[in-house]
Amino acid sequence: MKFRKTIISLCLFGSIICQAQTNTVSGRLFSYPEPPEELVTLQDRTSYLVTHFWDKCNLQSAILNREAFKGAFMDYVSFMPYAKATDVYESIDRLISAYEKSPEHLLTLAEIAEDAVYNGEAEFMSDEIFLPFAKAVVENKKISKAKKARLAHEAKILEQTQVGMVAPELKITLRDGSTSQLSDTRGAHVLLFVNDPDCDDCRMTRIRLSADHNINQLLDDGLLRIVSIYPDTYTEEWVQSVANYNPRWIVGAAPDIDDIYDLRTAPTLYYLNPEGVILSKTLEPNNLLEAFHVVNSKMNR
Repeated sequence: MKFRKTIISLCLFGSIICQAQTNTVSGRLFSYPEPPEELVTLQDRTSYLVTHFWDKCNLQSAILNREAFKGAFMDYVSFMPYAKATDVYESIDRLISAYEKSPEHLLTLAEIAEDAVYNGEAEFMSDEIFLPFAKAVVENKKISKAKKARLAHEAKILEQTQVGMVAPELKITLRDGSTSQLSDTRGAHVLLFVNDPDCDDCRMTRIRLSADHNINQLLDDGLLRIVSIYPDTYTEEWVQSVANYNPRWIVGAAPDIDDIYDLRTAPTLYYLNPEGVILSKTLEPNNLLEAFHVVNSKMNR
């Protein structure tokens, strides 16, 4: 089994490096490093690549070719999920420091990182990788507030909605017009489901969540609460549009939620423990349903 895992890892590494080499040839920006033969594990080899990725790159001139630099940056990021975390963060710090005296280049770098690992369409989304780039722009006094405004907002939201943090308080207007707060749901696990009735993906996720036997069992047993949030203003039209939502759910509107929570994807799903701590965010519906199946099976043993 160990041998098989090694073969799979090496095949995966080969696929990654071949793709990176292809992009390098077409972009003609600079030569990527080649890991020494004595490094045989996927982690060691990708850590080497992350650490030495920019060694042969003239960073000050390369970033002037934004599209080619973005292609190289995407290759750089592609190694990170398999590398040692310490090597990843040290490499990011060195890359950022190379542009500290060039505020326009630093802003470009952060925007490229935004496209690569932050935007909802990104192939590999990572708050931890994006934050250092965004914060470097925010802390640079030579970059105007107007130019850094978007990145500053994104950094602020991410810093307060990381896994392991207590979910920010949220004021909710319920369907009957009364008001509530997210903290009122403490005492059970909470699935915060931010969705719009007019969003097709939201509608499909809502139907699947509402029909799932395991979720409904956990709701009936008081072990789970689903808080469905409309990220806009309470209106009578909205009340009518959510009339057929699962009656077990807490359904409300919170027009200011996008100033508090990270809502890059539609729908957005946060999973909280009974103390309100964020256990997971931006969950995939398939993974979510499987997880609740496992939880319900354990509860009923």
